[in-house]
Amino acid sequence: MGRILGNLEELRSRIYMDTGKINDLWTSMEERVKEYTKSPGLMQPGDTQEWWHLIWERLSDAAFVQAVKPSEELQMWLREIVLEICDKPIDEWIGPWFRQRSIPIMGTLETAHTSIAIATVIDLSPELFSDEELFNIKITLRTKGMDPCKAAITQYLNARDQLSNWFMVLLNAIGTVAAVLDDQESVTETLELYKIAAAFYNEDSYGESVQYSNYATIHLSHLREILTRYDPNLEEDLDIGCYAKLMPWYAASFMYMKPLEGWGLERYPRTVNFGDSSAMFRPSGDVLLHVAVRAKRQFPVESGIARWLFERLYENPRLEPDEGASFGFNNSFQFLSILLYQEAAEALTPEQAGIPLLSSFEVGNIIARDRWEQPVTVLAIQGGFKPHRIAAHRHEDQNSFILSHRQERFFVDPGHCCYRLRTQDFTKSTTSHNTWSFEVEDKGGKPFVIEQKPVHGNIYKPTLLFNHNRIVKELDGIYVVRSDAAELYGEPIRRAERSWITAMPHTLFIIDRIQADRPVKVRSHFVINNRDNRLKAKVAAETKLVFRRNEAGMKFFQVSATSDGEINSNHLSLDWGYVHDCYHPLPNQKGQGAEGSASIFRYESERYQTQHTIIYAIAMDDTDTVRHWHILPLSDRHFYVEPPAKTGGYSLQLMENEELIVKDHSSGREYLISQNDMTVR
Repeated sequence: MGRILGNLEELRSRIYMDTGKINDLWTSMEERVKEYTKSPGLMQPGDTQEWWHLIWERLSDAAFVQAVKPSEELQMWLREIVLEICDKPIDEWIGPWFRQRSIPIMGTLETAHTSIAIATVIDLSPELFSDEELFNIKITLRTKGMDPCKAAITQYLNARDQLSNWFMVLLNAIGTVAAVLDDQESVTETLELYKIAAAFYNEDSYGESVQYSNYATIHLSHLREILTRYDPNLEEDLDIGCYAKLMPWYAASFMYMKPLEGWGLERYPRTVNFGDSSAMFRPSGDVLLHVAVRAKRQFPVESGIARWLFERLYENPRLEPDEGASFGFNNSFQFLSILLYQEAAEALTPEQAGIPLLSSFEVGNIIARDRWEQPVTVLAIQGGFKPHRIAAHRHEDQNSFILSHRQERFFVDPGHCCYRLRTQDFTKSTTSHNTWSFEVEDKGGKPFVIEQKPVHGNIYKPTLLFNHNRIVKELDGIYVVRSDAAELYGEPIRRAERSWITAMPHTLFIIDRIQADRPVKVRSHFVINNRDNRLKAKVAAETKLVFRRNEAGMKFFQVSATSDGEINSNHLSLDWGYVHDCYHPLPNQKGQGAEGSASIFRYESERYQTQHTIIYAIAMDDTDTVRHWHILPLSDRHFYVEPPAKTGGYSLQLMENEELIVKDHSSGREYLISQNDMTVR
């Protein structure tokens, strides 16, 4: 093929003449290639990943640097590794011990990454090998790489129940190898499979979580880039909108950059991380710049957002760690970013792009903030969703939420760690999220616990609508979200509804309404961030909790708990959970949360009843000022969050017909919240 780089002299001129971002990206890549190649072999001292999980970025980085700035040392390093990998038996290409072996042999993520890496090297630097060696490498790519990946995709399509991001990864390997081998028949097959992969995306999001959307997209966008460089006439056949339309979701999910204790002084991103997602997530640089360049004509707004995200998230292109970046968990940039940057669209901030401060996405993420630039408060909710076109990596987290104030995450999602740990099973459970479990007695009077059913499905077996949005609305700076997740619990739960009413950035009310066909107890879990042991929690009373983290403070009061119209005391207990920074394929690695990195405060109703209404009020400010906020009962159905000045603030009143009245005590305006709407009263 030999077409990925285009005109080498022009590329060198662009890199060496540039004094801005392109040169910065190049210098960063050149430096990390020097680190990658200090010792013989692909693996280097201090690596924590196994070779499969860093092969793509290391070999492609090195091959790019070798093409732009050849050196004998780098040539020898690349040559020896490629020949060594190609000489490995096919079983080695299938991956670590935990990957399933089968007959016929089917490819895995590791097979795909290895294939893409080797194909990239022989395309960028074919002069490293003799004609005979190139011939043998190409046979190896076909027999140990492309053919097993084709077998896996065929199996998945026939079964129709194992479809996930693996499809895009395997497809990228097939298409990239096909282009490098100039295998037109396989390229044609890839085009048809690409259409299936594009259908996995929802209209504005992707069902496997924000992190796995990027892992799927780094492969689909790479494949599109390779195929259009192989044959520019293919551009119209390769849908870019499926993933270009993720950009508003990525922008809304991004919260802020700040140092993360244990990772050094650099500023790391924090992202809304429901499901199997990293709190440190940022989209891959190649994804963002691919969209910023290739989608400019069809999706100019999304292209501008992609450029804005790249500038914010890759302000420091040397942000580490970058081992395993192409495996999708500590995302970085690869050489396509250097090729694409010059043509990227002008940046559009989320505000310029018209993304609302209260944003709702089809996969169920609802994200609210007080402002775009340096938000004081961010509230993210796992609310009602539309049918997912693909669903995996999901947690039992419906009607859970994340709440950050002054760049401190208080109410957190645990994220995810190594799948081979029992810790991950607990992390995925209902108990580990800011939602409910229910206790019911069987016919013999023995209690048992009902938790959420997992959400599964794909384009052939659509997910059912287990969670329904009732309201997602903003009016005069007051945001209201309501969703009902009863169907996720099944019998006897008929209603599992939570409402969030927030007046940013200081006030939040939460109203839970539970109805069941027979008496139940409600267990409400609240998962509080203690990953760095900076949480200071004070139990002023069983219903009055005060949390502080660094410079941010929060009062969290349960102001009312009634069942069947009568007071039903809720007992407070404490448990321990996990807050993970990022995923690693192996256990006992940096980023995996320790037990106790989350403090789980749990309220359990005293009596079994068929109806429960529980109300919480939250006041947020800095650690000193928060003590002067007060949460006051004006009656047994009327609650006021009073600011330090004793004037203004907001109150919530419950009416007999279940309607709610929110009053802005500064303006005197009142807002009526019915079951499905909010209006000025």
